Amino acid sequence: MEGTEEVSSNFQENVTAGVEEDPIENGNFVAETESVPIGASQSDDQRDVIFLDGIGSFGVIDFDALRDEEIMMIEFVDLKTAYDFYNEYGRIKGFSIRRSKVGRCKKAGSEGNIIWQIFVCSRQGERDAKHVHRNDRKMDPRPVTRCGCNARIKVHVDSRNERWYVDFFSDEHNHDMLEARFRGMMQSHRAIKTGDLHQINTMRSSGLRVPTIFRAFANQNGGFEMVGFQVKDIYNAIEKQRRAGASDTDNALKYLQMLKRRDPCMFWKYSLDEQRRLHNIFWCDGASQYDFNVFGDVMGFDATYGRNKYKCLLVIFSGVDHHMRTVVFGCAVLSKEGEESYVWLLRAFLEAMKGKAPKSVITDGDQAMKSAIKAVFPEAHHRLCSWHLLRNATARVGIPRFMTKFRLCLMGDLEVDDFEDIWNDAVEEFGLQQNSWVKDMYERKHMWSNAHIRGKFFAGLKTTSRCEALNMQIGKFIHNGYNLREFIEHFQQYLEFMRWRVVVADYKSAYGEPVVKTRLEELKRFAAAVYIREVFVLFREVLLLASNVRVVSSKKTSTCTLFEVAMYCQGRSWNVSWGEIDDEFRCSCLRMKSFGIPCVHIVGVLVRLNMVVIPGSLILGRWTKKAKQPPINNHVFSGEIPDAAYMSMHAAMLDDCRELVKLSCSNFEDYFEVKTKIANERDALREKIQKRLATTAEGEGDNASIHDPPRARYKGCGRHVVTTRGRYRRVQCCRKCGKAGHNARRCAIGNGEDTTHELDAFGSLHNMDESQEAEASQQMEYDDLSF
Repeated sequence: MEGTEEVSSNFQENVTAGVEEDPIENGNFVAETESVPIGASQSDDQRDVIFLDGIGSFGVIDFDALRDEEIMMIEFVDLKTAYDFYNEYGRIKGFSIRRSKVGRCKKAGSEGNIIWQIFVCSRQGERDAKHVHRNDRKMDPRPVTRCGCNARIKVHVDSRNERWYVDFFSDEHNHDMLEARFRGMMQSHRAIKTGDLHQINTMRSSGLRVPTIFRAFANQNGGFEMVGFQVKDIYNAIEKQRRAGASDTDNALKYLQMLKRRDPCMFWKYSLDEQRRLHNIFWCDGASQYDFNVFGDVMGFDATYGRNKYKCLLVIFSGVDHHMRTVVFGCAVLSKEGEESYVWLLRAFLEAMKGKAPKSVITDGDQAMKSAIKAVFPEAHHRLCSWHLLRNATARVGIPRFMTKFRLCLMGDLEVDDFEDIWNDAVEEFGLQQNSWVKDMYERKHMWSNAHIRGKFFAGLKTTSRCEALNMQIGKFIHNGYNLREFIEHFQQYLEFMRWRVVVADYKSAYGEPVVKTRLEELKRFAAAVYIREVFVLFREVLLLASNVRVVSSKKTSTCTLFEVAMYCQGRSWNVSWGEIDDEFRCSCLRMKSFGIPCVHIVGVLVRLNMVVIPGSLILGRWTKKAKQPPINNHVFSGEIPDAAYMSMHAAMLDDCRELVKLSCSNFEDYFEVKTKIANERDALREKIQKRLATTAEGEGDNASIHDPPRARYKGCGRHVVTTRGRYRRVQCCRKCGKAGHNARRCAIGNGEDTTHELDAFGSLHNMDESQEAEASQQMEYDDLSF
């Protein structure tokens, strides 16, 4: 062989120099005593050669009956094939392998090229004694797996044809071989292939957890022992992908940039702290902006923790669409919960929505939210969640009879004077004149009392139950261990799922006619043709009650006609005005303004006037079938594939590939031909994609890296102490006495004390589970719609 080689001094060869050692190599080799050299003078015609050009050619080899002489006659197309061959040989025999010594060429023009390498049994060598006898060891040492096994194979490259031949082979093991059922557990045989990794990423993007993915592979391969890797290997592969390349924040911003290429209306904004760590980030796509333009008159938002690995605050802006379903307007991740963060967030939201602000906002009463809403949305009416108020009243007052009157003031159909009388009587009866919470609630009565809020449009919402239910549903798509990039990706998938459900609701509303349950045929047919099905069901109840309405008197003025109406067997009456010029109706109950559907009093007047259609002034556009038309311009950049098209193309390509595999594997010649073509096409396409990505990266520029956000501190998380190893440990404190070392159930104060949890400025509790909170508050949402 021409040229100078680098070799190890442990081998008696006719070359001199040093070799590179494998990083995991710890032992020393014994000298080679038996070798069957294949010299340059030996031609292929003088010996029977078995040539292997890849893993696919291993099918012609019976590894169980393979002899040492036959192994010496094998040649490989490259070094990787040689490694795969010995690895497969070890798998069948019952041992694991690893890479060892390597020799490199020093010939001019070929410096550094590998010309020979040794693969050894994984139990070769001995563990260094210094790793066994350590005084500072806190854990038991791992079991000793190195026993000085001498089994190995050495492959050498032939300079004439660039093939690799077996230069030395020894199958002398000094240990027992493992059983066949342990094959998938040996280190060199536990490998996640590229195709398996792609399938794992696809399953994870669908929201499947790692144990579920592993069970799917076991079902696909015919058993857990046939998978070829373990659960922890999947975790390691996922973590390796996370750490590859840029930081998590940079990857998240790159993902948003990719979404913007598909959706030009995609908007995001972020802020950094002094150390260039991500502080806040807000994003919304074009569909969310379109939804806010249609249904953004009423908005609610709430904050929750623990939906990402950084435990940062998650804030979702949501509303209600024409199907009475929750619609998302935007999402944000905040490092800290405070007025400054909320002000930044609402200003970013206002910028994304082209300066349009909501008319009404509903929250749980957090003081920081209240101050931010007043600063950014000064014209919006801020309402407090009724369910939170009832819970706080129970914690702060706790008198059952007072709770009955407080609920009447909160949700009853009262006039302002009636509210004042009931409130004053309750305060005096139970001696609550000096109660700070009662006085504070009375000063803010315009934010929660139904008598003072009547006439403000809230689409029937009185609680933040939709926000709580939304946070609960997100848990089915987003796991707490997701990083920022994974969180954004799965959140966008959840939005796609929500929008698909809207399409299904649109189909159900357009297909078929509602069942008639009233004799007012003409009004019913007109309403069914105009209103979406869910709103028509509510309006149909109004039509059923219209028969109980009677017009007591009517009076015509210069501008309108006034009707005094009353319900059957009720002493109370309401005034309805009708302007004949503009065909406008108004009622003193103000339910039309509060919810957007004609009240029973107005419908009674329509019946009295023999109207067969609902006037346009009584039809709110957001409740109609045409409220949300598809956007005219659905921009998709040239060359970019939408998600739905990608999934269709992916499924079609898989079907073709399955059939191709089935046909080509029936014959060796067809197999080699097809495999060669696929490898060439794969390499060409991979190179093309790499050039495309490089061009895109040059166009975007090379911005400074942004560091990941720190782990957030949230309400109720306790204080952190530093352990002796320099790590942070959470210390949970008792909620009664505030001391560490015990909980409230074992507190010395006793269970008879006040058990209220952490309260915000309005007395809002934050200890209840989201699912319990959503379920309880959902029952109160539309209590006022019983016309």
